[in-house]
Amino acid sequence: MKDYFVYRNIPYLILDGRTKDEDRKACLERFSDPNSIEKVFVLSTKAGGHGLNLQVADTVIIFDSDWNP
Repeated sequence: MKDYFVYRNIPYLILDGRTKDEDRKACLERFSDPNSIEKVFVLSTKAGGHGLNLQVADTVIIFDSDWNP
């Protein structure tokens, strides 16, 4: 997906299990900013939804769905 967004010049943000806590907060604040150019938020279910608010989202892609309890 990353390659596709880069190829199509689509600004995006990504949040996955490797995202550090301080980066997570900055990423969410950036996406929630009404003047943000990123309109796509790629979200891994392994990121854990701590404080996640995507009400301003145009598009959210959930990937890596882990169906294994």
